[in-house]
Amino acid sequence: MLSNYELSLILSIEQRLAFPALSLVRSIAFETGGTFSPSIKNKNSGATGLIQFLESTAEKLEKGLYKRLPSMSIAEQLVYVEKYFLQWQKVFKEKPKEAFDVYALMLHPPLYNKPDSTVFGSSGSKIYEGNKGFDTDKSGVITKGEIKKKWEAATGKLLNSSKIPITTVKTNSFIAMSIAIFLCAMYYVLKMPR
Repeated sequence: MLSNYELSLILSIEQRLAFPALSLVRSIAFETGGTFSPSIKNKNSGATGLIQFLESTAEKLEKGLYKRLPSMSIAEQLVYVEKYFLQWQKVFKEKPKEAFDVYALMLHPPLYNKPDSTVFGSSGSKIYEGNKGFDTDKSGVITKGEIKKKWEAATGKLLNSSKIPITTVKTNSFIAMSIAIFLCAMYYVLKMPR
């Protein structure tokens, strides 16, 4: 389960990066199967952690990072999550059009801010074979829209579960951002030297 403090850290990243409210929370929940475990590992790809860093991705951020990821706390790993997204903000200057586009940056950056009809993978390709479960209409083609539909359904359930300490707050809620800002401000005030 995600603590209030950990949630506030994620919401603070969302705010700093101008992401839609709860978009990063939902994306981390989706990638970790709702566990929010920084040590979770995909047995097929070897991707590890909160946003499922591939070894090549982690090593581009910092040498030796991939091996250290599983032993990190959520707070420690979130430093690298933010660094990951900061590098993409240099490539894609415009803000995410919708919450799902934050997840698109994690899964396959060429989908970022593209229409739902954008093709992610076609039958016979490596990317398709590794993600067949997204081909909901069994057409042999996976579109951004198909992935988004599964992401929205899964993360909607997770937001309503007890794994995320949000009770009355829904997506794009001003209240969630206000609470996160307040909690972060209090944390830094209390940690300041006197």
